[in-house]
Amino acid sequence: MRQGHLRLALVVLGTLAVVTLPSCGFKRKLVSITMIPSAADIQGADVDVQFKAIGNYIHPPDSRDITDSVVWESSSPQIVSITPTGLATSQLGGCGTIPITAKGHSDPHDDSSGIVVGTALVTVTQPGCP
Repeated sequence: MRQGHLRLALVVLGTLAVVTLPSCGFKRKLVSITMIPSAADIQGADVDVQFKAIGNYIHPPDSRDITDSVVWESSSPQIVSITPTGLATSQLGGCGTIPITAKGHSDPHDDSSGIVVGTALVTVTQPGCP
C-alpha cells in the first residue's frame, strides 16, 4: 500500500510556509450499486418506471446518486427498454421478468478498474400473455 502526501501552502503575517502532511493514500472506490426501486411490476405497454442508481463507496464511506454516470442495460430491450438516464419503458406485446442493470467502474477515474453492477427486476404483464 502506497502512502501519499498532502501539501498545504499557508501565508501567515506575510510569511509563506509549506506544510506536508501524510494522507491515507486510498482512492475513492465504488463497492456496490443499490437500485431504487429494486423491483417493479408493469401492466401494459408504454408504461414508464424511473430507476435510480445509488453508488456505495469506501475511503471515505459515502453513498450518492450516480444515476447519470452508470451504463444502463436491459437484458430484453424488446420487452423493457431503458434510457441512459434510467427510464424503463415496457414495449408492446412483451411479457416476462426482465433484469435491468446499472454498471459503473470501481474507480470512476480509471476505465480499467473493475466493474460494479446493480440489478433490479421489472415484471411486465399484458393482455394475451401466458
